[in-house]
Amino acid sequence: MVSLDAALLSVLTLFPTQASASPEAAIHSLAQDDRKAEYEKRLAAAEGSAEKLWKLYEWCGANGMEKDGRNVLRKIVKLDDADRRAHELLGEVEYDGKWFPSEKKVEEYKKKKLEEEAKKSGKVVYKGELVDPADLPYLQKGLTKTEDGRWINAEEQKKLAEGWVKQDFTWVAPAEAPNIEKGLWKCDDAWLSEADANKFHADLDKWWKIPTDHFVLYTTCDRSLAMNVRDEIERSFREVNRVFGKTPPAAVPVLILRTGAQYGEFAGQRQTELRGFSSLHGASIAEIWAEPFQAGMTSAGFGYWDASNPKDNSFGPTFVRHAAAQSLIEAMDPSPKTLTAFAAQKQIAAPDKDWWAEKQLPQWLRYGTCAYAERYIIDSLVKAGGDPLWMRKWSIDNIANKGGIDPLDTILAFGLTLEDVSKSAKLINQSGLVVAFMLDGKCTPVVQAHQAFKDAFKNGKDLKASIKGLEDALRKNEGELRKFAGI
Repeated sequence: MVSLDAALLSVLTLFPTQASASPEAAIHSLAQDDRKAEYEKRLAAAEGSAEKLWKLYEWCGANGMEKDGRNVLRKIVKLDDADRRAHELLGEVEYDGKWFPSEKKVEEYKKKKLEEEAKKSGKVVYKGELVDPADLPYLQKGLTKTEDGRWINAEEQKKLAEGWVKQDFTWVAPAEAPNIEKGLWKCDDAWLSEADANKFHADLDKWWKIPTDHFVLYTTCDRSLAMNVRDEIERSFREVNRVFGKTPPAAVPVLILRTGAQYGEFAGQRQTELRGFSSLHGASIAEIWAEPFQAGMTSAGFGYWDASNPKDNSFGPTFVRHAAAQSLIEAMDPSPKTLTAFAAQKQIAAPDKDWWAEKQLPQWLRYGTCAYAERYIIDSLVKAGGDPLWMRKWSIDNIANKGGIDPLDTILAFGLTLEDVSKSAKLINQSGLVVAFMLDGKCTPVVQAHQAFKDAFKNGKDLKASIKGLEDALRKNEGELRKFAGI
């Protein structure tokens, strides 16, 4: 019989690296080797059988062979990926009909899948969800969209939950809400009928302040007419989007006054514009009107709609659309440095020049877009049997009656001046014709140059090259422009 010391000596001879280890460690190592050999034997016998592999897994657990047991589990799921127990024992996570090694891998999968879906659908990923790109600026501000499409902040959400009601931009406490159902309007602290509310809001600085889909509408017009104004400014929004391929991400201000006299008072006596160009037309841009600035918005287009007589009433919608386009373009091409200087009450040597020098867009394109929205649109609201191009034809006749189309270089130079109102009015009209040709003329080189401009503008690139390309394309096709006009 071999003594214990002799057995140990033979073990130490077989494993010289363990010579410094204790006798107990050497015995344990020998036992591990025996179990490993048994494991390999059992594994070879279990290959291809999930039932036998499960028995081997249990044997591994009983013999403290956790690592080998996990290897057995992997073989089981390779044989049968639907074996939930094996996946769960491996610590895997099930998602979307697939098993992942960890929650981190699940999140990576979700992210990749969302990005692929976003690319296909034209949406963007925001906080793990697909959203409309137009909604992104609002979501980034922490706003929530209501059922009626309005964006509200956390404070407004709280008010709604408490039963407050919003009338235009005024929050009404639950106790006063029944007044709204009665058709009354809150004017300061009083509740007035619509007729009396119209009188209250008829003066400058007392105007209605009405939210629309894309604007904050300030108006001294009666409420019923204000609803027509709302429809016209939204028509302008669609046309501006055609020209630029994008629109401002947030609502922009626009002011519509009830008479030409009030329009003149706002522009002149209030000194809300820099160049006095409101006298050239029934709509303009109020570069330095303070109220929208204080509300965090940009400068506002303004115009008037006088419904008191047929002539002024017929021009009202055109002035409204022009003013709305001015607002939209200003929001996309602002003058932040000059605005900041005004807000700080700094002395500016030439404020009008500084203001317009900040712009990326040439004035012919700005005013041309406004004139297009005003008088060159295809009128989808024309009555049955009417001509949807009636406004365009009327505008072109006006150009023909004033000597015909000026050289294109004259139009693109766009030298508006107060010294010749008639000439400037014609120039505004002609710039609208150029934009009409650009949008609707189907002249391939111009269409391509216009698309290149829109791409650059939409992607925030420098516009000099794309604007030059557009102007060059127009110059090369001036003859086609004249054919388009029929003059």
